[in-house]
Amino acid sequence: MLKPIWLIPFLLVWAVLISPFSACAFDVRSATTGPPIYIKATEINLQDKKSSWHGRYGLGFVLVPEFAGARAHALDLDLDLKLFWKNTFFFENGTAGVIALKNRIWRAGFLVRGVQGRRQSRLPATFAGLGKVDTRLDGGVFAGLSFYKTYMSVEYFTDISGVTNGQTLNLEAGYTMELSRQARLVPYVRLKWGSARHLQAFFGVNAAQATSTSLLPFQASAGVYERSIGAIFENDLGRNWRLGGSADLALLGGAARISPLTQSTYGSREQFTMRIKLLKTF
Repeated sequence: MLKPIWLIPFLLVWAVLISPFSACAFDVRSATTGPPIYIKATEINLQDKKSSWHGRYGLGFVLVPEFAGARAHALDLDLDLKLFWKNTFFFENGTAGVIALKNRIWRAGFLVRGVQGRRQSRLPATFAGLGKVDTRLDGGVFAGLSFYKTYMSVEYFTDISGVTNGQTLNLEAGYTMELSRQARLVPYVRLKWGSARHLQAFFGVNAAQATSTSLLPFQASAGVYERSIGAIFENDLGRNWRLGGSADLALLGGAARISPLTQSTYGSREQFTMRIKLLKTF
């Protein structure tokens, strides 16, 4: 059997080059169909696993805004890959990490992720002058807490690739509802904060962009830019097969809400995302 350590080069390539392009959402955390993999309340009971590593893979479709702040949506192919080795090293849809500190109810550690930027092909013709935002590599830290069926997590990232040179902070809390022995529903709430440089890359308009698009110049400031509610549904279809889905409604705030992109006829404060996947666990 292939040793997990041999998967590290593959995971890095997936994180940086492949996974970010599986959907055009610009935040990796929006690509999940379950609580963060490092949360103890995850769907996999590690104590029941005899192997030192486990995970899942799958394929499906995702409906996402064409760009951050867009009104129109695009239907994309959605890939899913999760790996967990010895309850310490993990990979989840473009994010690789290590759990450095842990006890029965909380975990903390380090993360690295590849993040899709903004595709110029998804911009309206009149906004083509805004240009693309390249895929970037983020480094960060996390802390997660699980108690009974409730989980909370915080993730802090900084761009280490020089694309935006910005920082982001994600806060999330959810509750796992057992609908039956096969089905689970996880409602959650999420809050996202971004630095001025991060928000400028996606919602700002500099002088050159204003000239080429007829948009008013706009300098984004740091702040909470997204508040969202959503739900994750998973249903076991038999041995090692699962149907997963999620729906998320986010309201943009701060600089993202008043950006000329969001305020234009092509933009919207409401950002809706929906996913459905067929998953194979192992």
